[in-house]
Amino acid sequence: MFTRFRRRPSTDPTPGPAVSPSPYGDLVDPRVLDQIGHLELLSRSVVDGLLAGKHRSTTKGGCCEFAQHRQYAAGDEVRQIDWQVYARNDRYFIRQFEEETNLHAMLAIDASGSMNFGLSTQSKLEYAKQAAACLTRLLLHQRDAVGLTILHDNKPAFVPAKQHAAHLRAVLATLQSARACEAGGTNEGSLGKQIQHCAARQRRRGLFVLFSDCFGDLQELATALRIVRARGHDVVVMHVLAPEELTFDFRRWSAFQSLEVSGQRIHLDPPAVRQQYLQRMRSFVTELEETVVGLGGDYVRLTTAVDLADTLGWFLRNRMARKGAKRR
Repeated sequence: MFTRFRRRPSTDPTPGPAVSPSPYGDLVDPRVLDQIGHLELLSRSVVDGLLAGKHRSTTKGGCCEFAQHRQYAAGDEVRQIDWQVYARNDRYFIRQFEEETNLHAMLAIDASGSMNFGLSTQSKLEYAKQAAACLTRLLLHQRDAVGLTILHDNKPAFVPAKQHAAHLRAVLATLQSARACEAGGTNEGSLGKQIQHCAARQRRRGLFVLFSDCFGDLQELATALRIVRARGHDVVVMHVLAPEELTFDFRRWSAFQSLEVSGQRIHLDPPAVRQQYLQRMRSFVTELEETVVGLGGDYVRLTTAVDLADTLGWFLRNRMARKGAKRR
């Protein structure tokens, strides 16, 4: 378990990079869209959908990729009979194919107190919101349905998955209003429970993308993700971390205040605990990645100091390559 603390802010903070104006709001950077707009976010598993799209459906039809044979039954179209199989077996069989369908994606953003951390960069929550906004725009552009849920103890928000382009405004408005939980009690284990509640509302099999720093009980989180997978959803965990959390590059005696528990503050000498901290952090990240990959999901590390276009571009290209290799 890692309790996150925030260093006392500097009196002369370095301003962050200016955000270019965008017709989709401040959350969607047109520069990022330019770099990932030609890519696609494809499902790795079978999904349920209504419209013709790019993803494998559970519905068997008469087009696209071959799935299986089944024995002919009264009422089947004669043109679907496989005459080569009939010549070999003297029995009638129908060819079935896997249709392509639109994807139903649910983007879940952790709004716990620790996501409010940001020192040399923007906060993890703001970075996650921008990533979610870009993926929403991408999915809607490829005619997929997108929903959003804000995992918040006191003020959760839910936007059901829809496909039309105007739905982008509803998602962006919810993202704009999302705020991290205020410190005022313990939130241990709540992330896993919130994920389970969210998965129960996603009735069609599709894509579940979690944006979180995943601090908390890893066993509860793993249980929740297994439940999501058991429901047939494709799972992607976007692990959002600040650079200071990965390097702990503090030099002077510092005060750290909890973003999860009100009034909890410690004073320490960072160089004295750096090696122990880094070892625990490496173990935590490794265990999380092995957990996600082990249940058949995708693990992607998002560091707030890294250009969002580079990270999302790598993820999408890698996913497309694996999808193409699987089909061959």
